Amino acid sequence: MEKTQETTATLLAADIGGTKSELAIFPLGDSCGNSLLQRRYINADYSSAEEIIERFLTDCDILPQYASIAVAGVVADDRAQLTNLPWQLDARLLEGRFGFRRVLLLNDLTAVAGSIPRLVPTDLLEIQAGRPSCGEIRGIIAPGTGLGEGLLLEMHGRLFARGSEGGHTDFAPVNDEQQALLAWMRRKKNPVSYEMLVAGPGLANLYEFCREYHNIPESKAVALAMAQAIDTIPIIVDGAIGEEKCLLCRQAIELFLSILGSETGNLALKLYARGGMYLGGGVLPRLVGKVSFAGFLQGFNSKGLMTDLMREIPVHLILRLDAALFGAACLAQSELQER
Repeated sequence: MEKTQETTATLLAADIGGTKSELAIFPLGDSCGNSLLQRRYINADYSSAEEIIERFLTDCDILPQYASIAVAGVVADDRAQLTNLPWQLDARLLEGRFGFRRVLLLNDLTAVAGSIPRLVPTDLLEIQAGRPSCGEIRGIIAPGTGLGEGLLLEMHGRLFARGSEGGHTDFAPVNDEQQALLAWMRRKKNPVSYEMLVAGPGLANLYEFCREYHNIPESKAVALAMAQAIDTIPIIVDGAIGEEKCLLCRQAIELFLSILGSETGNLALKLYARGGMYLGGGVLPRLVGKVSFAGFLQGFNSKGLMTDLMREIPVHLILRLDAALFGAACLAQSELQER
């Protein structure tokens, strides 16, 4: 069946992650709100990002003229290399293969940053009120399959959003437990990055460490589920917040939040993020109302001489799970309108 060429220009937006990919069609020239069509695909079922894009375009009857693709990896010179998958994308090759007039490749945290000005109050949860300063840098950190970090600056009506590879910086322990964790991790791999602890497989590392360090008995049900699963994150999260509480899972989550809080504070200081810090990713929203964020805030605010400054920095959790997809569409709208 021949695809429909819409009178109104349309945009393919995509968020190609380490585990899953989300794709949608947005109309160009509106407020960048609701998509016309949206689908999610599991990456393990496909051999490349191009195969996922082709499948999505086959599933829908709209032929978009433009594409904006957020990628969980390094993006430079219109090319992208995923960090946790052996996948590469080339904007010019995508234009040729699918007939797009233009393809915009973005780091996924650049895309998340680009979504922030368009988020509505219900998309955010306040973790710390602080005292926001207009026109100042805002920082973003997002634990998912990897640990994304980025920034957002609005000045003179223009938006500058940029993701980074800050999640791969060296882990810096702040207490005896974390010192022991670093020594334990170095027996597995060296150097030890924050991404190895507060993203993807990192939660499983924390679970194993807590089992040994705290000598907490392992739940037979959790151990069996983890032995059979490829993705252990949902098992540990559900074990920590479910009706039959798993103390070991809970301890791992508490350590996860403490380390994440400390690194979020590190990023806030390095950026001087007086505009606020934003937490993204799919793990944290599942903890809302089930786990206290007090440990996170303690790690965030405990910065010695800068503690008073830290308490003035607002912290919000992004509840909108497709923020990267939405942000890719928002940034493309701005980019295309400026040309």
